[in-house]
Amino acid sequence: MAYQVLARKWRPQTFEEVMGQEPITRTLQNALTAGRVAHAFLFSGPRGVGKTSVARILAKALNCEAGPTPHPDNTCQLCKEITNGSCLDVLEIDGASNRGIDEVRDLREKIKYMPAQCKYKVYIIDEVHMLTKEAFNALLKTLEEPPAHAVFILATTEPHKVPVTILSRCQRYDFRRIPTGVIQAHLAKLAEQEGWNIDPEGLALVARAAEGGLRDAQGFLDQVVTFGGDGVTTPEIARILGVTDRGALLGALTAIIDRHGPDLLSLIEALYNQGQDLGRFYQDLILYARHLLVAGLHPEARHLAAVADTEWDALIALARRTPAVHLHNLLSVLLRGEEDLKRAPQPRLALEVLLLRVIHLEPVLPLAEWLARLDTLEKRLESGLGVSSASAGAGERQARPSVPAVGERQAPPVVPAAGEPAASPPGVPVDASLNDQWQAFLQFVQEKENGPLFGKLAQCRLVGRSDNCLKIAMGRPWNANGARHEARLKELARTFFGPETTLEFEVDGPQTPKKSPAAARKPLDMQKLQQQALEIFGGEWVSATPGKEEPE
Repeated sequence: MAYQVLARKWRPQTFEEVMGQEPITRTLQNALTAGRVAHAFLFSGPRGVGKTSVARILAKALNCEAGPTPHPDNTCQLCKEITNGSCLDVLEIDGASNRGIDEVRDLREKIKYMPAQCKYKVYIIDEVHMLTKEAFNALLKTLEEPPAHAVFILATTEPHKVPVTILSRCQRYDFRRIPTGVIQAHLAKLAEQEGWNIDPEGLALVARAAEGGLRDAQGFLDQVVTFGGDGVTTPEIARILGVTDRGALLGALTAIIDRHGPDLLSLIEALYNQGQDLGRFYQDLILYARHLLVAGLHPEARHLAAVADTEWDALIALARRTPAVHLHNLLSVLLRGEEDLKRAPQPRLALEVLLLRVIHLEPVLPLAEWLARLDTLEKRLESGLGVSSASAGAGERQARPSVPAVGERQAPPVVPAAGEPAASPPGVPVDASLNDQWQAFLQFVQEKENGPLFGKLAQCRLVGRSDNCLKIAMGRPWNANGARHEARLKELARTFFGPETTLEFEVDGPQTPKKSPAAARKPLDMQKLQQQALEIFGGEWVSATPGKEEPE
């Protein structure tokens, strides 16, 4: 007997054997049980996910001697003929080679006749999107109202190319890609039944290379066993399939995180010498960086990354060494570089430059961490200056942050920071509690009236407090606008210390002298002015005196 590849040998024969398409198979089984089978179906989805297999199982379920039944027995004569493809009433038509209007006309003529031995005539049209526009139009009426004994099953990988007039006449079932874990489990079962000893990591590599197609996975497994026998190792599988070894991907990410360029360049050189496709390596690296980002989210995100358990543990350990924001930035840069790598005339050089650029990518710290660092620095500065951010009164107000420096860009006298005690003249003691209350009041004034008033008040100091009277020593900046500022200051003091508070001002230093009237201007020395103008601009002085002829 001729050798059969795994995809044909292990083709599912019942709805229960179909992998990864439970919503579709359950719906079809319920329709068969309830007798609500439609006259036309459209099966769409990527390659190798079971469209044609489900179509054949549905044909057997309709024509089984025990049916229609959701569980064809595969032992009766009709089921065997449909499985072998020799049944006259189940026709599989290739839409790519029978795409013209003449083939559709022939189909319309033959569909009128009753089935030879089955209950239903089943027409399975594969790659139906390849039919011409005229062929689709000729099929419309027959597809909408076929004979009672006819059932159409249309299969396609590109449903967007099927006219909407055809789609509206069919029950549509979208087949999805099969999860990698399901494919790996199925391959392990096949390997066990065939007597092959293949490492689980190697099977996971085959399942990932299939990209959701079970038929592709079975074909890859067939190829791997043909090359290395029943004891092929994971590195050999990676070399056979042309995919990147997972250890190389993990090593590349580790070198990027550790900022170790020589290791990364050595890895690229080794892949290049092995004949690896560097473009494929970069795509796999992007996907692995995505797995690294997922590993840094939460341990419960394990199901989102199609990697082996040992790889997942290594990714978690690597993700814990790197902030999540940097991982986001790293993946974004890698995604942007993929297009540049495709257009590069020298892929190896472009890959090296791109990954070295990623190595020198500065880590991005979140804003909250920067604010925390600034807060820590501020507290250290306060402790160094001996400043205490106390509350006003006995715990009535929470401690406010230190007040930033005011007037530090102005000409002397320099205004000190609000949190810094004002300089006191020698021999004038200031009580510590009064100083704390004064600093808290300064902060309150800054919040309410941050302007010239606060700048002037920062140069003053509290020299005493008796009952509800505050004695304030006025600093030198208190000039002619003091009356208006004093009124506003009294209002703020009553708000902060209480409505009965009064202020008493003392002059702490001489007032700023008023400017004297401007002295009379001295007449200009024209001769000196002419000499300076000639030195600066050069040229020749032209006389502008009336009555004199100006030289040319």
